Amino acid sequence: MAVSLRTDNLGRRKTVKFSGLAHQGRSALTCCMIRKPKGDVTGDVLSPPIGDLALLPAPVARIRDKILAACETGDVEALRVPIDWNETRPLFAKSGAFKAGADPIEILKALSFDRKGRETISLILAIFAQPFVKIVRGPTTLYEWPAFARHPQAAANEEEARARWRCVRFADLIRSNAEGKPRAMRIGVGSDGVWHYFWSED
Repeated sequence: MAVSLRTDNLGRRKTVKFSGLAHQGRSALTCCMIRKPKGDVTGDVLSPPIGDLALLPAPVARIRDKILAACETGDVEALRVPIDWNETRPLFAKSGAFKAGADPIEILKALSFDRKGRETISLILAIFAQPFVKIVRGPTTLYEWPAFARHPQAAANEEEARARWRCVRFADLIRSNAEGKPRAMRIGVGSDGVWHYFWSED
């Protein structure tokens, strides 16, 4: 029997044992993980909800501040600054929802119930007022708001419940009511300060 240590695609070390079964014409492979993955089925490692903004890396805090400053103007056009802050623009819809190369501000307007971006601004302000989670996905670390989208525990009180529902697009309210939980929009920022997405869970 041979034993070796290997590293999988998530950076975890594992012990692999090989035993020959010549009489069956095949080999048996037994893997024993040294560290079991935590989090959801995708292998993400999730932190508990975090409310202390001082725990954000400086690049994440900076882009969050830029997004909030843009929203506080009340003009969705001001979001161009944080959208174009990095070489890669954030995604606002899953693949195929809009034509390639579409103007990001026009996408945000189209996603807003009022078609002027006011709902987008309200959503972002509500989402960033929520606790966040730290997500480790292999070598990548992401910070995502709101935490309750990943940790769907019941709200502690009516005020908290109302705050959560303010993170839901008007267009998603019917589906949210049917499921009995708010289908919140999510904002994801990489540890390097790159704004990756602002979209719903599906």
